[in-house]
Amino acid sequence: MSTETEAGRKVAVVTGAASGIGAATARLLAKNGYAVVATDISPAVHELERMTTLVLDLTDESANARLVAEAEQTYGRLDAVVLNAGTAAFSGIEETSIAEYDRIMAINVRALVLGMQAAVPLLRRTRGAISVTCSIDGLLGKPKLWAYAASKAAAVNLVRSVALELASDGVRVNGVCPGPIAQTGMTAHIERDAPDRFAAMGGQVPLQRWGTADEVAAAHLFAVSPRSAFMTGAMITVDGGVTAGTGVCSPNDAQ
Repeated sequence: MSTETEAGRKVAVVTGAASGIGAATARLLAKNGYAVVATDISPAVHELERMTTLVLDLTDESANARLVAEAEQTYGRLDAVVLNAGTAAFSGIEETSIAEYDRIMAINVRALVLGMQAAVPLLRRTRGAISVTCSIDGLLGKPKLWAYAASKAAAVNLVRSVALELASDGVRVNGVCPGPIAQTGMTAHIERDAPDRFAAMGGQVPLQRWGTADEVAAAHLFAVSPRSAFMTGAMITVDGGVTAGTGVCSPNDAQ
């Protein structure tokens, strides 16, 4: 067991940590004094000081048990869990196969349930917190992203329901809902392959730009930290103002 943890260092788990929001969150937690267990299905997780990395498929129940056990065995406790792993598919209702739908739901919903079930017993001991990467697409519909939007809507109400269930145990559960975030596994190809479209999409955001993974990571850090101690079952939107309006008017119409 780590002597640092014996001295009071907090411990966090981050999933989907190989790139984008997950990688930024793992780095930020480590910089803010957490010992971090970071995992992804990809072996590309970059290990930092005070960080342990695992390659796991979190749609498997035993993988989640191993992840939580790693935190306890290596660092002696668990204070925070950031469930960030996710995937998407861009296709219409008629074109999307049931196999693809099942894959999206397994990664975006099943893995969340398994992660919570594995982590909650340890989080009860520390009165810890869970933060889930949801999406503004779980709050609003989006054409050609119906399976992703459905999975994220499920994530939103999973967070709210589990937050109510665990409130009396002092375990908080919140969601972070990113909007258009650059340089993630789901968006990097737009900037690379369609720069004009990328710029136009940024211009449709009220703040007139894409967000960054670091900005979403800051919301996750807040959600699991004592600074949000009276907040549970909440959705923190990090979307440049996209969900502030009805969508009928563009930002330029206000000028």
